[in-house]
Amino acid sequence: MFPDLRRDVAMPIVGSLALFGMLVGSGLLFAALQGGRASGNLVTAMFIDAIMVVGLQIYIGNTGVFSFGHIGFGAIAGYAFALFAIDPVDKATRIAGAPWGLADVSVSPFVATLIALVITLAVAAVIGLGLARSGAESGAVAATVITLALLFVTHEVARSWVSVTGGERAGLTFGIGKILDSRWPIYVALLGSIIVARLFAQSRAGRLAKAAREDNLAARAMGVNPISQQTIALLLSVAVVAVGSSLRVYDIGSVLPGLFFFDYTLLTLVMLVVGGRNSVTGAVLGVAVITTVREVARRLGSDGYEFFGIGLEAAPLGWVFREGLPRVVLGLAMLGFMIWRSDGLISDWELDGWLWRKIRPPEAAPEVPAAIASDPEAKLVADGIVVDFGGFRAMDNASMVASGGEIVGLIGPNGAGKTTLVNVITGMVEPSGGSVSLAGKDLTAAPSYKIARSGLVRTFQNLRLFSLLTVRENVETSALVAQQHGSGKKLPTVDELIVAAGLWEHRHRRASELDYGNSRRLELARAAALGPTFLLLDEPTSGMSDSESLDMIEQVRTMASMVGAGILVIDHDLNFITGICHRIYCLDQGAVIADGSPSEIQADPQVQAAYLGISAPA
Repeated sequence: MFPDLRRDVAMPIVGSLALFGMLVGSGLLFAALQGGRASGNLVTAMFIDAIMVVGLQIYIGNTGVFSFGHIGFGAIAGYAFALFAIDPVDKATRIAGAPWGLADVSVSPFVATLIALVITLAVAAVIGLGLARSGAESGAVAATVITLALLFVTHEVARSWVSVTGGERAGLTFGIGKILDSRWPIYVALLGSIIVARLFAQSRAGRLAKAAREDNLAARAMGVNPISQQTIALLLSVAVVAVGSSLRVYDIGSVLPGLFFFDYTLLTLVMLVVGGRNSVTGAVLGVAVITTVREVARRLGSDGYEFFGIGLEAAPLGWVFREGLPRVVLGLAMLGFMIWRSDGLISDWELDGWLWRKIRPPEAAPEVPAAIASDPEAKLVADGIVVDFGGFRAMDNASMVASGGEIVGLIGPNGAGKTTLVNVITGMVEPSGGSVSLAGKDLTAAPSYKIARSGLVRTFQNLRLFSLLTVRENVETSALVAQQHGSGKKLPTVDELIVAAGLWEHRHRRASELDYGNSRRLELARAAALGPTFLLLDEPTSGMSDSESLDMIEQVRTMASMVGAGILVIDHDLNFITGICHRIYCLDQGAVIADGSPSEIQADPQVQAAYLGISAPA
């Protein structure tokens, strides 16, 4: 579950304790300096807001799916908590006719929180199914719309279902002296939420979710099922939000429909966006910053507030410094950060990650291991592939066979169907006819992530790396999938692959910081880490010089031999293709017009006519 226990478990816990200490310490210091009940209430609200925002970060930050509906989940949890925690005597004046005997139920706040957690998770599981069917795994906007709809539905139900919620006017209220009277439950929940969020981000599920966040198509090509990771993130985040919502209701002492609606949605999302939604540290920072800014705006907009003896509510400043100023500030903060700094104040920077970089022990580059024997019986067969895009036939009864350990090339002019054939083989395009199989297993109708897990792993013509992840994290993504779904054969370690790719000195750099040649090497190493039966390479030398192409020949051979993989490669560079391939297929207008050894292909009249521009003999 965790690739490195010191880096992924010990340091996140240490960093979480430090982050918790800084937030709580600064809050208590502020309350002590300001004095008064109002300052104490502000600090308590900030701690609860931090729980809620960290819950949002678990889902939004790791999956990239922007959710407006988590406060809707909070409403469900808040009302469920109130229904079970409020004494029947107090409920008798508000919801005496509640169904299912709810008016007579009374349990401890702790048990009520657990009940609210279970109910909210059940609703989240149903919503998760809807998100999966909507295409949330590919980042579809429908996911955001579904979560927004949840927010409005919960609000309207809270307003209308008076016999259960008390409606818009009465609501549900705890009796005098029965509300939360200590911050200790908040402290425990806050620390727990931070630790859970950091451990999830470093876990296998969190890392795979972040890979899909960075490039969904590439993640699926590496065997990642985004739906699984997003569902785990959703349930975990909703659990944190449910606990935070229960504490919010318990602290305030009542719940009305407006408590968990658009104002609170805007507040928590602004906190997350301003700090940095890809970072737990950023989420906590955003809470502290926006709480401070909002309080300053509230004071500036208050009647009678003076600045250097000047009443700000008076003309000509009255239209700015007014009661609604905090909302205006929140809206401007959201708008400004989404336009000019969408990754927030600190992007994905984490306190424990910074600490780890300072104290991590020196690392020695490992030796590159010996080659692994491939299985010559593991044949890749594409038989009679037909692909129609509307009225255009992109593939016309194309067939090819590659044996394990063999290097097979695909050549042809632009538009011949080379990439389309690879897309069909790897599940990116559904064929109109024909079949694809590996070692006798039919993969024609399998989704792309299952095809990758079965042993067919690809690179892309246009680079598709996980940009914000480091070189090591890119390769670790595939290694994590291989550990869980691989064939069981012994594979080189992540660091051994990085060394073999010539990227050891760059292992801690983000993928987005690499030059083109190193980016290509990283993409190849990431594909090899899955331990495939076949590597499918789409123009790996595109944009390279002749010398770089020659280096790539050795790179491809090295990576394939380390994992015992055969190769199917597309390229326009004939020197590369003839220098590396055992056999070559030539395509033209979606059909295979020739296949054979490099020398046979070069001498074939049809190939010369279609590919080299030489007229075929009459």
